Amino acid sequence: MKLFWLGPTVLLFLLVSAGLLRSDTRRATHAAAVRTQAAPFVIRSSAPHAVDPADAPSPIRAGTSAMIAAPAAAPSPADPFAPVYVVTSQATWQGIRGLTRQAVARRDSAGMPLVIAESRADRLGEISHYVHVNEKRCGGYFAFPSRVEAEAFVQADRAKQAMAKSMLAGYTLDNQATVNRWLPQVQERRLYDTINHLSSYQNRYFASSHGKTAAEWIRDHWQSLAAGRSDVTTELFTACTNCSTQPSVILTIRGWDLPNEVVVLGAHLDSINASNPYDPNQHAPGADDDASGIATLTETLRIALADGWQPRRTVKFMGYAAEEVGLRGSNAIAQSFRASGVNVVSVLQVDMTNYKAGATSDMKLISDYSNTDLKNFFVTLFDTYLAPMGLTRSASACGYACSDHASWTNAGYPAAMMFEGGSPSGSFPYIHTSYDTLATMGESAQHSVKFTQFALAYLGETAKTRGKVTGGPAQVLVRE
Repeated sequence: MKLFWLGPTVLLFLLVSAGLLRSDTRRATHAAAVRTQAAPFVIRSSAPHAVDPADAPSPIRAGTSAMIAAPAAAPSPADPFAPVYVVTSQATWQGIRGLTRQAVARRDSAGMPLVIAESRADRLGEISHYVHVNEKRCGGYFAFPSRVEAEAFVQADRAKQAMAKSMLAGYTLDNQATVNRWLPQVQERRLYDTINHLSSYQNRYFASSHGKTAAEWIRDHWQSLAAGRSDVTTELFTACTNCSTQPSVILTIRGWDLPNEVVVLGAHLDSINASNPYDPNQHAPGADDDASGIATLTETLRIALADGWQPRRTVKFMGYAAEEVGLRGSNAIAQSFRASGVNVVSVLQVDMTNYKAGATSDMKLISDYSNTDLKNFFVTLFDTYLAPMGLTRSASACGYACSDHASWTNAGYPAAMMFEGGSPSGSFPYIHTSYDTLATMGESAQHSVKFTQFALAYLGETAKTRGKVTGGPAQVLVRE
């Protein structure tokens, strides 16, 4: 259609109107790319993780106090149009660019090309759905309530340091007496019962009342397992500014003679239904993702405490809030620990442990965004304790920000993750749907048994066991 006969005023009116209508239309995942800011995707080689002052969104400038300002108050989760600033890989952004705007290029400390882009709260489900369907994985981004916080997060990144860090404490295999005593004690029925209870909630969505109630139940249940031990404490971590009312859960067992060295075991407690992600009453049982991970931690904790075990190092079991909407809970904890100088020497992430179908390995070691020494130690643990049972392992890349271990890696801490076997054609097919139930996993928690055994081996060989007092006045400590 030719428009040359229209006057300039009418033509301008039509163009502006078309632009307004288009901006209000829901943008599909594969919509045309949004315009980025004027800065090209050029990264300064002298400071690969720094924000270039020339292309930083005004008024933020690298090195100014604004970069470390107090976090802005998070928008109400009841507002579907609240801006959310995502940090994702450049590759993932290419697929979700139609759901974002005002994108700028950055790099993390390891040189990974990243993008910071503005989206909306009601589009996070679509972003997660794109990552799951097209990239065959979970997560894929960090989320922040302001661009200031997103920029500060990238500028302060310590992933390169975390992945290459060689642990002074060392990872050794010398506590077989404890671990071998624990492994036969894992009970499939207890794992099943925990998954069944957590998946009975309407959902565990971070902005729903169910999500808060589920977190409180985990806190209370873990506390009951401690049976009044004075060296065990439980708490709800509420210092996450964009986790709505959902807290994370932390149980701490104080270390006997190395209390300032901290071992972490974590899983996320929230769930989401990607087909209706913003509804607080969505049906999202999340049996595999990640009630199975919480069940794995719970059974690990039960066995260790029932045995009267006391660790040399301090141990923290963590149930993270708001993982499904940008790793919010784990990032808040990891950054808090970093700011407080907490010496975390090792982090295990268990995210989905109960699905395996067909000819595939029992466990997959996540190969990227993880500490090299710790990954090697995971291989040693598996080959020593699980391979003799006939179990098999493989390795798989997970991508940027695929689970909560990425929060610890970004903060400079050594972290790694073991993932479920899945199937030859991919991962669990019912993730982020109302069919993520025990019924679609054969009404069994048997696959979580082996992950609990791995977690017990990890726990015993990283936190170690308090020595037994023997001998005369010198009270010689004999280590197991």
